[in-house]
Amino acid sequence: MLRIIRAFWHDQRGIALILVSVMLPAIIGFALLTIDMSRANNLHNDLQKGADAFAVAGAAELDGNPDAIIRSDRAIANLVDNTYKFSNAGPMPTLTNAGITRRYLRSLPPNDTDAIRVQDVITDEVGDAGEAEFVEVTVNPTGFSAIFPASFLTGSTADNNFNVGATSVAGFAGVVVCDMTPLFICNPFPGQNLQDVANNQNFYRKGIKLVMGSTSWGPGNMGFLRPAVSHGYGEGDLADDIAHVDFPECVNSRGIYTQTGNLAEKAKAAFNTRFDMYGPHFSKTDASVPPAPNIRKGFDFAPKGNKPGTDPCDKIPGTDLTKFHGLTQDTAYPLFGGRIGNGLWDYEGYVATNYPNGELDGFNHEDGSDYTNASPPSRYDLYKYEIDNDLVDTLSTGNETGEPLCHASPSTDPDRRLIYAAIVDCDLFQSELNGQSGSLTAMGFASFFLTEPVTGEDVLAEIVDIDGNQGRGTMVGFAKDNVQLYR
Repeated sequence: MLRIIRAFWHDQRGIALILVSVMLPAIIGFALLTIDMSRANNLHNDLQKGADAFAVAGAAELDGNPDAIIRSDRAIANLVDNTYKFSNAGPMPTLTNAGITRRYLRSLPPNDTDAIRVQDVITDEVGDAGEAEFVEVTVNPTGFSAIFPASFLTGSTADNNFNVGATSVAGFAGVVVCDMTPLFICNPFPGQNLQDVANNQNFYRKGIKLVMGSTSWGPGNMGFLRPAVSHGYGEGDLADDIAHVDFPECVNSRGIYTQTGNLAEKAKAAFNTRFDMYGPHFSKTDASVPPAPNIRKGFDFAPKGNKPGTDPCDKIPGTDLTKFHGLTQDTAYPLFGGRIGNGLWDYEGYVATNYPNGELDGFNHEDGSDYTNASPPSRYDLYKYEIDNDLVDTLSTGNETGEPLCHASPSTDPDRRLIYAAIVDCDLFQSELNGQSGSLTAMGFASFFLTEPVTGEDVLAEIVDIDGNQGRGTMVGFAKDNVQLYR
């Protein structure tokens, strides 16, 4: 008997079953907790992605203009919705703007761990909308039921359920543009949404007279930009930056710094480097200020005494349009005090003078109909067509071509004849546009095609594009929205 008892005592067969039976509730409990943690984490991630998307959509509209909050709310309401899983609301409900709350902020605490302060929150969303730089989006608490029966441990069924939420803060630091011409222009389209203008084909070929503003600033008036710290930034520096299209700092729409004054001779010469015109201000051997690849401008060689001239660096406007015909101005400038033209110009005269042998016969409207003076092309499109179809060296009836022959190394970039300007609501900042201003808000940015050299007090151009992804593509990737998540 003693031997049997001793054998039984040392027999370990089946002990694993006993241990598993004892530990089984703990194993199942930990498995359920793992599943619950995964489900809750997935729910939170879904809600956080939704909060982030709402915040970014809203923040993209906070451009400092008086209607910024209205547009931000519209973007939040219409642009974003996200599905989420594992909540008590159903298998895959949709998070919309009805499931969130938002508030707009003018600033953030210095440390991310600090709570939003009273002074950060914008309470007057109508009067202070232009100060809104951030939007905080909070997802309303969403119910979550755990599989793990916490009520067995606590005795309360309420402990089986809890809420999951998410909060996100995004901000709009402004539209940022680098390597631009240091210019600003008073909004040439007052009362119109700039993006609507960008999508309107009718504005593309309209001429514009960029006139220096003085004491009165209206649509189309032009001024200069300066660096935020402008010490030592004088007329020569400004002219160099106009010629190079290389402003010394990136420009942010939330804070541009303007410098008003006259269109000095060196600034005129800076624009004219694009037309292969140098004179005493810029060097024809300076590779950093090349002419555009197409400079046809209706100029003739300047005579040398009683003899015809031959120096490509010494040319003057031709007087006979049947021999020398550039991209002329609009026939009338009926809009905004003579600043914006009607888009009609002497295309037929340009063709007769420069392409008498029919080289432009293939240049037509999209429907195949001919361009005419009553329905002319955009001068920018014509300029590009000449480059793309190797017509730049075609002789006019006066023996002018579009080839730049003065400078040693002409540019191969067709957009060398584009200039860029910040668009400013000059009515809003009328009192500040006098000398050097502080930080002004830009409504956007635009590109303009120089149609003629600057010979008077106006810069003659054609409206090409407004920043964004619409329009003609000259500014796609040029102006970048600086929108980011902060919390």
